[in-house]
Amino acid sequence: MEPPEKPPKKERNFDNLQQELNDLRQGLATVTDVYRDLECLTKRREAGTVLDKTIVKPLEEEDREFEAIWEFHEAVLDTDPDTEISREAMFDAFVEFCTKSGQSVIDEDAFTFMLTLMENPRPVLVEGQWKGCRLRVSPD
Repeated sequence: MEPPEKPPKKERNFDNLQQELNDLRQGLATVTDVYRDLECLTKRREAGTVLDKTIVKPLEEEDREFEAIWEFHEAVLDTDPDTEISREAMFDAFVEFCTKSGQSVIDEDAFTFMLTLMENPRPVLVEGQWKGCRLRVSPD
């Protein structure tokens, strides 16, 4: 004797349930992939934040500090091969410039090092005297 056939309605319900189960599995796989992607992205952002704090931010701060020297050089110094300025007077002028312009002041050794690398004018430090440039007189 042959087994009785399933009624078409029950068969359709069973097929629908199988399809829904497959859809749920695909949805779960998609959610799992999205979660993994978010987790990786979060880890990359955390790594980026660590890099920002340990490398980028100090470099930006250093750039800002040295930017003050560049601006001082451009705004305050003129070429004059016959003029000498004491190391202290030059640094005092730099500190005054930074104070007026709201920029941070770096230490004198760093200022001296960076200033010797500048050109037009290119100041030269000889026995505690800057040679080759003069301070502009401000029209106060």
